[in-house]
Amino acid sequence: MSDLDSLMIAALSLANFAADISAKAWSSDLAVDYKSDGSSLTQADLLIETRWREEIKRQFPSHGILGEEYGSDTGTSAFTWVLDPIDGTRQFGTGLLNFASLISVCRDGVPVLGIIDMPRLCARYAAAEGNGTLFAGRRVRSSSRRDMTDAIISLANPDSFGRESASGYENLRSTGRVRVFDGGAPAYGALARGLIDICLNGDDLDAYDICALCPVVQEAGGRITDWYGQPLSLASSGAIVASASPELHTKVLARLSPGI
Repeated sequence: MSDLDSLMIAALSLANFAADISAKAWSSDLAVDYKSDGSSLTQADLLIETRWREEIKRQFPSHGILGEEYGSDTGTSAFTWVLDPIDGTRQFGTGLLNFASLISVCRDGVPVLGIIDMPRLCARYAAAEGNGTLFAGRRVRSSSRRDMTDAIISLANPDSFGRESASGYENLRSTGRVRVFDGGAPAYGALARGLIDICLNGDDLDAYDICALCPVVQEAGGRITDWYGQPLSLASSGAIVASASPELHTKVLARLSPGI
């Protein structure tokens, strides 16, 4: 069994635990607190990440961990787990469905494994380097669309696009056949399934929002980078974009460049 196979087994077990906790919390009387930056926080976020960290340290004591709620623990191996127990806590805390648990593993800073899990929908994307992207246990592929004119575009919450990225957002918003808004991490999974062609997020992302998306998109044939076309990594933050094909991605980056 390869390292990635072992890591995927462990990551899927973590996702199963989180799915149970978040599904029960979502169905109960949710209590939402707010961090100093105004973002939402629930007890489910804290419980899931605490248990995830305990299990990772038990199985892989040399691995590093970066999580949204409890920060960074530096490891001694090439592998770092990147964790977001509930990505989209704003939606989660208001009883909406477009939230996900994000689990990634980076090797030397490069995301090589990613899971986007949507427990209320019983929907899960899982991808590992060289093994493709699976959705509901079957291999999926992006649409491979090359033309922007007929593209289906997912745009993040407009509030996430700051002054420097606002014009790029407007440039992309004015094109395509269909536009959907504030899809979050599930939109990147939908791109991997061929249902969305372009996903755009603004300046408010951190590595734990980003890393799990990368293998899911790339292993399905898509491209995902920052707005300059640079690869994403454990050190990434800020605005990102994904496209269903390399050809489409080149066109999207050209459309965004006036906003940079």
